Amino acid sequence: MARWELAWGNIVHIEICRNYKSCRKMIDYPKIKRDETVEETLHGVKVKDPYRWLENPYSDETKEFVAAQMEITDPFLKSSPIYGKVKGRLTELWNFPKYTVPTKHGSKYFFEKNSGLQNQNVIYVQNSLDTEPSIFLDPNTFSEDGTIALTNKAFSEDGQIFAYALSHAGSDWQQIKFKNVATGEDYQEVLEKVKFSSIAWTHDNKGIFYMCYKHQKGRTDGTETTSNENQNMYYHYLGTNQSEDHHALWWCTPPGLDPLSSLGGELNDSSDKSSEENVGCENQLLYYVDLEALVQRRGAPDYDWSLVASPHQMYAQLPIITIVNKLEADFEYITNMNAPCTYGNEEHSRGEKGNPAIGRQAEVAIFLTNKDAPRRRLIAIDLCRYTMNSDCESLCKSWSTIIPEHEKDVLEWCACVADDKLVTCYLRDARDVLQLRDLKTGNLIKEYDLDMGTISGFSGKKKYSEFFFSVTSFLYPLHLSGSAPSFQKPPIAFEQRVLLDSLKIPLFFLHQNTCLETLVFKTVIRVVHLDKLDATKFMTKQIFYSSKDGTKVPMFIVHKKDLKLDSSAPTLLYGYGGFNISMKPSFSVFRLAFIHDFNGVFALANIRGGGEYGEEWQNAGRLLNRQNCIDDFIAGAEYLIDAKYTSSNKLAIMGGSHGGMLVGACVNQRPELYAAAIPMVGVMDMLRFHKFTIGYAWCTDYGTPDEKEHFNSIIKYSPLHNIRRPSNGAQYPSILVLTADHDDRVVPLHSFKYTAELQNTIGSWEQQNNPLLIRIDVKAGHSAGMPTSKM
Repeated sequence: MARWELAWGNIVHIEICRNYKSCRKMIDYPKIKRDETVEETLHGVKVKDPYRWLENPYSDETKEFVAAQMEITDPFLKSSPIYGKVKGRLTELWNFPKYTVPTKHGSKYFFEKNSGLQNQNVIYVQNSLDTEPSIFLDPNTFSEDGTIALTNKAFSEDGQIFAYALSHAGSDWQQIKFKNVATGEDYQEVLEKVKFSSIAWTHDNKGIFYMCYKHQKGRTDGTETTSNENQNMYYHYLGTNQSEDHHALWWCTPPGLDPLSSLGGELNDSSDKSSEENVGCENQLLYYVDLEALVQRRGAPDYDWSLVASPHQMYAQLPIITIVNKLEADFEYITNMNAPCTYGNEEHSRGEKGNPAIGRQAEVAIFLTNKDAPRRRLIAIDLCRYTMNSDCESLCKSWSTIIPEHEKDVLEWCACVADDKLVTCYLRDARDVLQLRDLKTGNLIKEYDLDMGTISGFSGKKKYSEFFFSVTSFLYPLHLSGSAPSFQKPPIAFEQRVLLDSLKIPLFFLHQNTCLETLVFKTVIRVVHLDKLDATKFMTKQIFYSSKDGTKVPMFIVHKKDLKLDSSAPTLLYGYGGFNISMKPSFSVFRLAFIHDFNGVFALANIRGGGEYGEEWQNAGRLLNRQNCIDDFIAGAEYLIDAKYTSSNKLAIMGGSHGGMLVGACVNQRPELYAAAIPMVGVMDMLRFHKFTIGYAWCTDYGTPDEKEHFNSIIKYSPLHNIRRPSNGAQYPSILVLTADHDDRVVPLHSFKYTAELQNTIGSWEQQNNPLLIRIDVKAGHSAGMPTSKM
C-alpha cells in the first residue's frame, strides 16, 4: 500500500507543511552533481542535459543519489503526526476479501481470491459453482516479500494444462511455466526472456505460441534501460526444452524506419488456423497462418526464411497470408463463424494449386476495428478470399460490417458466448453499457445501463452457454434492478452469472421471453461487505466543464452528500489523457477513506488524448495536439475552484505513467494552481524517452523528438525541460515524485533527472517553502503484479 499511502499522506501533509514558515529549512536537499558540459544541438536548438549521468542505473553516483534522496524523504514524511494513523487506517480498510470473476476451463471453474492483506491473489478451483473451492496455485509461496507475481496465464483447450507467467520485482520480463491441472505438478521446462507476450495454445493442446527477446543483450532483470527491439515469435512444444522451440516469426527493422514494438498471436475458434498480429502502440499489421503446416513440419527441417509483405523486414518460417499490410488501424480478433463461401474464382482461392471455394464453408473471421470507424465497428473478413499474393487493399473493400460504428458511443470490446451470441460493451460518456447481440446479424437483443458502473471483470467462451461479469463503481458495485436481493450493507465486489439456457433457472432471477430468446439472470453469486465505511454517505456526479478552447470535458466528482461548497475541502484531481485509454469509475478504499476522514473530494477528469470518445478524442490530445490534454486538466482544476469545491491551497493533482508527465507539465505551466502534486512513474524527459526499453513504441502518441515538427511541440511541455522559477512570485506546490527501481516500462531515470532539476532550480530558491521530494520503491516495477505491501 506504499504508493497510495504516501500519496495520500502527502496530500494531508500539505496542511502540516503550511504551519512551518519555511519547509525548506526542514529539508537539506542533497548536493547533486550538475554536469553543464553535456549539451547537444537538436534541430538547431542547444539542449543541456546536466543529469544525464543518472541514466546509468548501475553507477555508484546513481546509487548515491538514490540513497541521499531516501535519507530525506522517509524521515520528512514520517515526521507528520498523522503518518502512523494514515498507515493504520489504510491497512484496516484494505483488509477485506477480494474476488475475480470465475472462468470455466474444461469441466472446472477457477477464480482468484485475496483474503485481505495477502501480497498476491490466490487461484482457487472448484468442480462446480456450488462445491467447496480448493487452492490451485498460491503465488505467495514463490517469495517471502510477495515480489514474484503471476502476470499472465492461459489454460490449454481441454483445460488439462495451465501455462503461467511470473514476473520478478515488478519487471516486465517474465518466465513461462506449465502446470498439470490434475496432479498440480509443474513441467520441467521454463521459457525465459519473455516480454510483452500473449500465451496462445494450439487446439491440440500440444503447445503455445509466445513472444520473446531471445537475443537481448545485457541484463534482463528490470533494472536495465536498453531498448527492446526485434521481438520474436516462437512455438513451444510441451515437454521440450526452449532451445528446441520453432522460430516462427521475427523482424529486423531497416534503417530509416521506427522499430515496431511487439508481436501478438491468437488462435481462432477453428481447429487448424491462426491469426497473427504485428502490434504497435496504435495500429497493427494483420496476418493469417494455416497451422496444419506447423504440425506437418514437426521433426522436419525448418522452412527457409521468407520475407513477408510488410513495410518492415519481417521474416517467417510459416506460410503467412497477409490481410492488412499498412499501419492504419487496429484490429482485435473476436471469433470465427462459418458461412457459405460465395467467392469462387479459382485463381484467388486458397492454395497455389487452386481449391475452388464454391461449395465450401468460408472461414469468416470477426474483428473489432477502428478502420474507417473512429468509435470502432465489428467486421467480418472472409479468409477464403486471401492467398499468399492477394491485393490486400482491394480485398478490404469486401469486408462486411456486423455492428456499424455508433454515432457517439465507443464499442470497447466484444466477446462471443453460447455459440451465436455477442456480449458487447460500449462506452457512453465514460460509463459502460453492456449489451447482448446476435452474432450473425449484430442485432441488439437487450441493453443494460449500468449507470455509473464499470465492467471490472468478464469471462465467457463461445462453447459455453454461461458467462460471468463483475461491476464496480466509485462507491460500490451496481446491481441490475430485480436481479439481486436487497443488501444490508454496501457491497464492495459483486458478480452476476448470466445463463442462456432456460433449463437452468435459479431461485432469484429476472427473466424475459422474447421470440426464441430466454434471458435468465441469476442473483449475485458473491457479495463482500465493507464494515468500516458507510458508502451510503457519499455521492457521485458527472459534470461537463469547458476547456480553454471551449471543448466540453466530462469529469466525475465524488464527495460526502452533506459537503458544503465553501472552497474548504481538500481535493484530489486525477487524470491521464493518453494512448486511447479511458478513465472510468472504479472502486478504491483509499479514495473513500480520504473523502470520509478528511471531508475530501475526489475528481476524475476524462481529458482529451484518452479513449472516452474514440479515435477523434484521442487524436485531439496526441502528437502536435498534446497541449489540449494539458489545457483540459488545468481547466478541470479551475472548475473545481470556481465551483467552490476547493481552493488552490487545498487542491492536489495526481497521475501515473503518462499521467505523471501530465502532472509535471501542469505544474510547470500553472504552479500557483495547486497545493500538491504527485507524479507517479512519469515520462519526464520527453526528448529521450524513445531511447530506453520500450519507449520508442510511444512515438505513435508523443511523436518522435528526432523529427523537427514533433521536437518543436514536445520541448514546449516536456516536464524536465520547462522547470523555471515563476515570474509572478508564486512557488511550486509540494511535490512527491514516485518511481520504482525495477520499472522497465518508464525507467526511473525520468523521475531521477526531473527531481534533480526540481531541487536545483526550485529547491534552492528562497521563495520556495514547499517540499520537493522523491520516493523510490525497491523491488517494484511500473505497477503490474505489485504486492499489497507496496500498493
